[in-house]
Formats: sequence, structure tokens, C-alpha cells
Amino acid sequence: MKKNSGQITVEAVLVLVILFSTAYAATKVLSDGQYLAKLVERPWQHLAGMMQNGIWAPPKKGMTMHPNHLRRHGSPRGDNL
Repeated sequence: MKKNSGQITVEAVLVLVILFSTAYAATKVLSDGQYLAKLVERPWQHLAGMMQNGIWAPPKKGMTMHPNHLRRHGSPRGDNL
């Protein structure tokens, strides 16, 4: 009985070290890859472009396609090509 008296404590410490190191590594990978930021920013860029310009594109790219842009105005004459 005396031989195994501290075995459960040692195993519990080892399991906790493995769990904490795995959680730390996973957190590090997720924060370095910025997966949550990408998940939020990409759709928001297109939504911001739609709110600003009326086009499903990022705001800077959709600026030239804004409905009030000169080339997109409706005209009874049409395009002079």
C-alpha cells in the first residue's frame, strides 16, 4: 500500500499539465491565425459596402459602382460610345 500512496496525485498533476498545455496551444493557434476576426470582418466588409454604396463589395471597391456615380446615372440619351 505504501508504494502507491502518491500515484493518484502525480497522475492528476500530469493530466492537468497536459490539459492546460493543450488549451494554451489551441488558444495560441486560434489567436495567431485570427480566425474569429476573419469570421467577423469579411462579411462585415461586404455589408458595410452595401450600406455605403448599395453594392455587395467592400466599401473602397464598391465606391466606383455607387448609384450616384456619374457613369451609372440614367440618361434618356444613353451611352455615347
